Formats: sequence, structure tokens, C-alpha cells
Amino acid sequence: MRGDYRKKLAKLKAEVEKRKDQERTRRGSAGAEEGVIRKEGAGQICLVGVTNCGKSSLINAVTNAEFDVGDYPFTTPIPTPAMLTLEDINIQLIELPGIFKGSHEAGIGRQALGVARNTDCIALVIDLSRNIDTQMEVILEELNRARIRLNKEKTAVRVERVGLGGLMIYGVQNYQGNKDELYEYLEARRVTNIIVRLQKPATFQQFVDAMDASVAYVRALVIATKGDTPGSEERFEELQDKYGERFDIVPISAEKGENLDGMSWALYEHLDILRVYTKIPGKKREMKPIVLPEGSVVEDAAMKVHKELFVERFRTALIIRDNDKIKRRHVGLNYPLKDGDVLQLMHR
Repeated sequence: MRGDYRKKLAKLKAEVEKRKDQERTRRGSAGAEEGVIRKEGAGQICLVGVTNCGKSSLINAVTNAEFDVGDYPFTTPIPTPAMLTLEDINIQLIELPGIFKGSHEAGIGRQALGVARNTDCIALVIDLSRNIDTQMEVILEELNRARIRLNKEKTAVRVERVGLGGLMIYGVQNYQGNKDELYEYLEARRVTNIIVRLQKPATFQQFVDAMDASVAYVRALVIATKGDTPGSEERFEELQDKYGERFDIVPISAEKGENLDGMSWALYEHLDILRVYTKIPGKKREMKPIVLPEGSVVEDAAMKVHKELFVERFRTALIIRDNDKIKRRHVGLNYPLKDGDVLQLMHR
């Protein structure tokens, strides 16, 4: 009896997901050009918040932009870029139109969320002069409905489609539920010849997301604006208590210029990038860094600067780190890089 109920439930879930897929395809074909803003600088960050939460004031305070600031709704009607200069790199900030209930369904809201899907990081902008829960609930619900997952691990479930072999699921001990519902869900959707690897503890929703190639996984933090308004300290504590485990939260006051530098560096850290400065023997290092993803090694930098031919002729690399016990060290291609490294490459 319980098995029959589980099969019916799995079939129902599969039918719901199939209808969602069909609706996404229909909407996608109707607006294929939406949601694209060419990335510039070291990374792109989208500012997402309800209308009049302080996004324009924030951007004006840290860039040379002069966005309109007003008390009327949707002061910024379309996704609008500006450039934040942080020491020797530029970070592109995109102000999105205010998010509202139903944004994911049509119009400027869907276009804005399309931009957010493709960005490197999302900053949730929360107004400390207003109700915290109302803002967070609307923003998180709309992002979730747009299939944008914030600070979630994509690597928990891996899906590989193969030519033959039927259904194979590895790591079922990591599934937080009854493993039979996974097979029943796949069978109900008529999915065949697939390998699923549960590499970390995973829920049913994570499993469904892994089956959907359109799901976007984006890093996120919270920027709490208007920290100079009455009651802002209490609302900030409430924000920390309710959402501090999931998001880093940075309080600011654009009006008074408070903590804008701290916010700028928090944005940089959430891009998961590092700066490397190349150097030619006998000369000073380059003033402009090359920007690489965190976790990059010497070979990644060499490929970006000199391409594949240099890597084949590589002899050694000199890493210079002023804040390291060993300030100068010779390393190989697989040596991990850190933010601020000075790199001198030598070849045969």
C-alpha cells in the first residue's frame, strides 16, 4: 500500500516537472534575447531588492554613476550597469528593477531575473527601514521560482547521460529519503540511460534540480541599506538572527557613507577570484593584474599570458609574496596561486 502511494507521488511530481519544462520552453522561445548584459571587468554582481530599497543610492555612492533616486516605484525600469573601481580592478554592478510578487512570470521582472541567472554573484539589497521578512520572502521566492539557487552546492548531485546502461544511481547512502522514489521519479519521467552520482548529502529537490540543466547556482550575500534610519539596529539584528547562517550580511548607510569600503571588499570576496601580477626579470611588476578564479595554479596564469606554447617550454616560476615567511620561491606549474601574488615565468 505504501509502495503504491509512493509511486503515485513520484509520478505526480514527474508530471508537474514535465509541465514546468514545457512552460519554460514556451517562455524561453518568446524571449530568447532577454537576460543578457555583456560582462565587463573582473566580475559581474547583480543588485536584487524590492522597489525603493536603496539600490540606486548604493551604486551612486561607490561608482561615478548618477542613477535616478526617487520615492516612486520602479525608478530604475531596466537592468542598468555601473562600474565599481576597487584598487586596480573594476567590478560591474547591475541594478535590477525592483522585485515584486510574480516577477518571474512576465515583463520586466522576468527580464531582470534572466540577468540574475547569468551573473557571477547576487547581492540581496534589504532596506533596514522596512519589514525584513516581507522583503526577504518576496526576493527569495521569486529567485527560487526563476530556478536560481543561492549559495547551494551544485556538486552534491552529478548527472551523466550515457548511450546504454539503463538507470544507475551511485552513493544512495547520501540520499536524505527513500532511494526507491528516485528510481520511481526517473521511470515516471521516462528517463533512461543515465548515471546519477550522489556525491554529498542531498534532498529530493537537489536531485530534481540536478536533472534540470536550466537551474542556475549563484553565490550571494546580503547588503543591508539605510543603516542610519530609526530602528535599523534592531532590524539588522533580526536579519542576522534569521538569515545569518545562510548569507554574509553587510550593513551600510549610503546617505552617510558608512561601511562602503567594507561592502566593496565583501562584494570582491564573493566573486571567488584572485589577482596575479606578472613580472619580467629585472623590471617592476605589471600594474594591472590578471584575474583568475580561486583555486587557479601557475599553469592557469601561464596559459592566460603566454598560451599553450609557453607551457610546453616552461622551466620554472618565481612567486613573490610579501606576507609569506618565504617571500620568494621557485615553483612548478601545479603550484596554487593566492590573491596578490607576483609571478615571474621562465622558459627553456
